[in-house]
Amino acid sequence: MKQPIYKLLANDLAEQIRQSTFARGDKLPSVRELAKQRSVSVSTVLMSYGLLEDWGLIEVRPKSGYYVKAIALSAPVEHLSKDHIHNSVSDCGPDEVTTSELIMDVLASSAEPNNVSFGAAVPASDFPIIEQLKKSFANLVRTEKFLGIGYDSGKGCPQLRKQLARRASDAGMLVSPDEIIITAGCQGAIVLCLRSLCEKGDVVAVESPGYYGLLQLIESLGLKALEIPSDPVRGMSIDALQLAVEQWPVKVVLSVPSYSNPMGALMPETAKLKLAKLLEKYDLPMIEDDIYGELSYSDARPKAVKSYDKDGRILLCSSVSKVLDPQLCVGWVMPGRYREKIEYQRFLSNSSHFALPQLAVADILSRGRFDRHLRHAREVYSQRRDRLLDLIALHFPKETRITKPQGGFVAWIQLPDGVDSTEFYHLAKAEGVIVAPGEIFSTDSSKYHNYIRLSYAHEWTREREQAVVILGNILKAELSRFT
Repeated sequence: MKQPIYKLLANDLAEQIRQSTFARGDKLPSVRELAKQRSVSVSTVLMSYGLLEDWGLIEVRPKSGYYVKAIALSAPVEHLSKDHIHNSVSDCGPDEVTTSELIMDVLASSAEPNNVSFGAAVPASDFPIIEQLKKSFANLVRTEKFLGIGYDSGKGCPQLRKQLARRASDAGMLVSPDEIIITAGCQGAIVLCLRSLCEKGDVVAVESPGYYGLLQLIESLGLKALEIPSDPVRGMSIDALQLAVEQWPVKVVLSVPSYSNPMGALMPETAKLKLAKLLEKYDLPMIEDDIYGELSYSDARPKAVKSYDKDGRILLCSSVSKVLDPQLCVGWVMPGRYREKIEYQRFLSNSSHFALPQLAVADILSRGRFDRHLRHAREVYSQRRDRLLDLIALHFPKETRITKPQGGFVAWIQLPDGVDSTEFYHLAKAEGVIVAPGEIFSTDSSKYHNYIRLSYAHEWTREREQAVVILGNILKAELSRFT
């Protein structure tokens, strides 16, 4: 299908930006000027500039015009031709996962107290809600008679399920407490889903780049990952997913539509609806990881894909590990039509779950403290993201590209050509600074060889800011080797 003129113009301008015909900070031609140059209408130019804004390549300055952003990521995969997407899917096919050694090194190095870590996606620990959570634990110990001794109902704490059912409406879902099953964290929920839906050797469609923890789960269960190209702004390409489903025996789709990890992408509502319809058309289940869904920087929490689910084929998984504390290990799944299978897998995996953390989370949710915390956390994370962007603009080479997430607390960074991110990881580690190299976010270690993920959840201390300077100096030294 022939592309609209405004998209062709946007792709042309994006290519000029990537080739530095328009460099960072350059002013673009005015709307009327460009319309005259290209013999198109003013409205066409406006639509093209709007698309470039969506892609994170340009910005509008009031009473001044359009400018190339100081830091911008390359034009996203979703906006390349359909043929390109087809090739990127068909060339790779389903793969086994083999990156565990490097992942464990990143996690161990991130936990080392003498290191400054941007490598682990762990929430900030300087929020007032943490002290309130401790008080909830103390009060529960004094007042509750049975704190997890014995077996639970098979679904988890009823007080927590009630609170989660109430909050589900914020994401566009109408569920009852009986339709929610408490699990040992979000990954625990996803494990139950994969065990319920798949057999060894089955193919799981995942976004690429994708969270290494999910890739490791797929490996541990003897499954194969089929990577679907993703857009740094809009998330998984639905067109590419459809091509993959038509070409490979996909058993289930596993995706993080709201503020994906590592890119921080948010799938638009229109794409979520399109995805739900695709699942229905091909009779596919989907595991929706909504762990970052509450961390939108705007007032409106994004709808879940499950909000468009008509027949219970989408299993939504989440937890409090990104909004409160991962040590709580409290997650849940809304399993739809697969409830009995999930309950059985939960029974097989662990017949008892500690009630105390569940009760503490239920207490926080019931008193309005959580919503106050969310408003504060969203504002803080937005500010910390902006500081990261500023520091990278100041200290990284000008060829660097970075996403600008609208939620969550991780950013995806494209390093200059010639820089290998795994080598960069080891060089930075030697200086006491930890990043997450791109290799671990794919089954193909060469695919994101010059990308890194940085977490910006924690407070910007002088030490952390200096760590970014160190990273920039390492990059500049690496670049000097090629010139």
